[in-house]
Amino acid sequence: MKYAFDTNIYQIWRNINDPALQKISNNHTVQTIKKYFLDVEAGTTLLIPRVILTEHLVWIAKNEGIDVAFNVLEIFIKSPWQIIYENEELHRRAIDIGSRYGGLGAADLLLAGVAKQENATIVTMDRDFNRLKSEVNVILLESITDLI
Repeated sequence: MKYAFDTNIYQIWRNINDPALQKISNNHTVQTIKKYFLDVEAGTTLLIPRVILTEHLVWIAKNEGIDVAFNVLEIFIKSPWQIIYENEELHRRAIDIGSRYGGLGAADLLLAGVAKQENATIVTMDRDFNRLKSEVNVILLESITDLI
């Protein structure tokens, strides 16, 4: 199996030790995210579209500072995780998907394009991905925003 995590999955994992998340650490979504990251640490392929990585790093820069974001970028670059850079074929795939499924943003469409291209499973809490289940593997986790 190959995973393609949406930005919200990285944000939960990044804050896994936050006291607010610790209060709901037994929640199914939190437990599932922990399991998927353990799978990745054990060798399951993790594909990271560059645009998703950028979204995550901007979020870190805003919340923790630019130096922390640059340090995290170095960790990603040195990791065995596969950063997928956009190219013409990926854009065509995203355009094709977007032309058939309205309401998805550019980053989501590129994530879907990567997942389709690489036969990966998208892991997300974004319900908009439900529309893509007929052509892309999607694991939709329950949002935890109301629980924190």
